[in-house]
Amino acid sequence: MEKFNAFEHDIDFAFWKEICESQGELRHYCRGEYFVHSGENLKHCGWIKSGGFKHALTDSEGNLKTVGFVFKNAVLANYSVIMSGDPMPTNIIALEDSDVMVVPIKFIREYLECNPELNQRFVQSLFSQAYGTILDGYYYSPLQRYRQLIERFPRILELVSLGEIASYLNISRRQLHRFREESRSQAD
Repeated sequence: MEKFNAFEHDIDFAFWKEICESQGELRHYCRGEYFVHSGENLKHCGWIKSGGFKHALTDSEGNLKTVGFVFKNAVLANYSVIMSGDPMPTNIIALEDSDVMVVPIKFIREYLECNPELNQRFVQSLFSQAYGTILDGYYYSPLQRYRQLIERFPRILELVSLGEIASYLNISRRQLHRFREESRSQAD
């Protein structure tokens, strides 16, 4: 499956998969089940064997907002929390029934601490992705961000509800429906 996040293109995650498969245990998560709640300490991280998850937070008005996605053959974690031990800033919630090879975070933290060049690439890649997301929010219109998302990851419409996509793009569902209609009419 294609990679969703920019950092997934920058880092070879074979080491992560190997650690999870050799040291981990397979866990099943039902749609809507939490891998971890915001504010909790992250005890485990994983490798997604099937399914997908969203990273979401509750905004100041009490609304759950989707801020990221991860899918099959990707890491399930939060790098900064693994390295710092701080509480999770987001919830990680299964988008669909999913299977994950799970390990205690110490296995990944120790590996990264013993591989400073890889650790540095992680920091640089995650910073670059985060900064790019911020700049894109200012530079591109919501319609352009929607089109870029569909171009970058065409299967998103098959894997994620429209409400989740709207939340991720920080637009209303009505706006998303209008964008979809505009895109369909231009394709005809």
